[in-house]
Amino acid sequence: MLFKLSLGNAKRSVKDYLIYIVTITIAFSLMFSFNLISNSKDILELADMMKNFRIAMIFVSLIVCFVLGFLINYMIKFIFKRRSKEFGLYLLLGISKKDISLMFILENLILGFISLVLSFFVGILLSTIISSIILNIFNAPYLVKLPTDYLIPILLSLGYFLLIYLVVLLLTKRRIKRLKIHDLLYLDSHNEKSKVTKNKSIISFIVSLILVVGGLLIFNNEFKGVGIEPDTLLVMLSIIMLIVGIYLFISSFADFLLKFILKHKTLKYNKDNLFVIRQFNAKVKTMKKSLGTLSLLITLTLVSLTFSLMFNEIFDIQIDMSSPYDVTIIDDEENFDKYINHIKKDYEIEEVFTYHEYFNDVNYVNDNLSYDYQGWRGTDTYLRLSDYNKLLELKGRSPITLNEDEYYIHSSSSVYDGIMDIEDKLKTIKVGDKTLKLKDVTSLYYTSSWSYGNGFVIVVPDDVINNLKSESDTLVVDTKEETKEELNNELLNILDEDICETDPNTGTTYCYASANVFVKGYYMAMNKSVMTIMDFTLFYLAFIFTVVTGTIIAVQSINDAVTYKKYYDTLNKLGLSKRTILKTVRKQLLVYFLFPVILPFIINFSISTSLNHIFAPFLGSNTSYLSFIFLSSGLFLIIYLIYYLVSYFSFKRCLEY
Repeated sequence: MLFKLSLGNAKRSVKDYLIYIVTITIAFSLMFSFNLISNSKDILELADMMKNFRIAMIFVSLIVCFVLGFLINYMIKFIFKRRSKEFGLYLLLGISKKDISLMFILENLILGFISLVLSFFVGILLSTIISSIILNIFNAPYLVKLPTDYLIPILLSLGYFLLIYLVVLLLTKRRIKRLKIHDLLYLDSHNEKSKVTKNKSIISFIVSLILVVGGLLIFNNEFKGVGIEPDTLLVMLSIIMLIVGIYLFISSFADFLLKFILKHKTLKYNKDNLFVIRQFNAKVKTMKKSLGTLSLLITLTLVSLTFSLMFNEIFDIQIDMSSPYDVTIIDDEENFDKYINHIKKDYEIEEVFTYHEYFNDVNYVNDNLSYDYQGWRGTDTYLRLSDYNKLLELKGRSPITLNEDEYYIHSSSSVYDGIMDIEDKLKTIKVGDKTLKLKDVTSLYYTSSWSYGNGFVIVVPDDVINNLKSESDTLVVDTKEETKEELNNELLNILDEDICETDPNTGTTYCYASANVFVKGYYMAMNKSVMTIMDFTLFYLAFIFTVVTGTIIAVQSINDAVTYKKYYDTLNKLGLSKRTILKTVRKQLLVYFLFPVILPFIINFSISTSLNHIFAPFLGSNTSYLSFIFLSSGLFLIIYLIYYLVSYFSFKRCLEY
């Protein structure tokens, strides 16, 4: 009997809360699809680092479980509140609390299980699409095929499902057990209790602004630039200030806005402003804690998306900086033949180029740089003009020219500012018996493979090199085929053993690599792995956060249409046309949807600007991050807009307009 009643109620809930069921299904689908992908041999064998994909997905899935638990718990409380009179009547009819609790738990388990089963079918399709995207990133061939290992992903998804529902339904059971008949009959008219007066609300609003602004200033002060390590405790303090500030802002802003509008008659009596703000104020008071949590989720969503887009750009540039050529090896020139012979086994070599790095008795650049810009090498690195132009040619760049009495500095973006700070000291330098004038300093298209151990090279005319001592030899090999990750490991295996020295004073042994190998295929695989894991992790979280936020606000808005239908009918009888009422509804929903978004957009912009102090040297320009902010905001708003439109048309249908 109870099961039949639970089944019937579950069918009714599907109809009434379809948007919630769809969201849960999508969330479990994504969870199942990533479980499938993280257990796929085709994906895990793409690169060594891709083996971390499974660990990342388990960690992220636990975070998603927590967020989904919040959504499901919120919705179960919401549904229970809406049906509290019904349960009160069951008690009056003699049905025990235990039976009512069991019936309600069965209803929600049925709904959850339906979502889980559907998610398996949708998840298989999603995993196929996502797998093809990942394989495309690695330029790997892909044939459309269904996953074969379902057992572990299904068990993981089932485990997450049981974990969420076990905790949520136990909380629900305890909640029902504490309620009495009177509580059930009047539960749907109870709102969140607010002990804050209007004056205290204004004070809370001011405090919230101080906390948010203070938190952002502290965060910004800790991320000053590359090489400057932030204070972990201060960063944590700024984050705590932001979280508290968000909750205070959400709970106090509506009262502040209402008081402001009431004081200005032009705003107060302008069209439907007073009606909209009164409804808005009442709604915020009933769910300010939930709105605070949603605002926090939106903040995490926007920061995650922007952070992910930033890293994508950095990885692309980093590959060109770390390994611009197919193979780069720093070793003694006498060992180069064994490397070339090994490469020839699997690759067709198109060009081989060998060059030397030199050092001077005086370090004009490194010794004058501030500590934050100095590398570990400790000496200035010199290159012949002809060698430097050849390296530029291999990168597809135009050559430079120097007069006999000129020199040129090419630095990384992270060291460029430090060199410009000491430019006056570098107007002239002496190399052997020749005095050279500085022609220019650039940071465009720099690669760390030119000068291992510091962030710059000094380019001088060829004949000047005769006055310098050779410090290291470098082999550059360009192959016809794209190099692979395995080649890097193979070349490392044929290196000479590390050079080790023991300090006679301390007895400590220090070991140094006898050579250094840079294979583009290795860096491509490593960077693509990190990019894939980070991108899909952050986008996965961002999507879940967005749909959870949209679902809660949409369900609340649709519920308002049912609850306050009589108000709109009264407005219609007083002479307001249905068209005008719908315009008011759109305005009301827009205010409601935008309210928890205002602060996250500001915080995202500020945090991204702070992080740009570190990332700017590795990005295309100092303003590149702005495009990432706009793109992340756009991606979020597209999904958010869908929920807004669903809410509006559902609202309109409930009003029967």
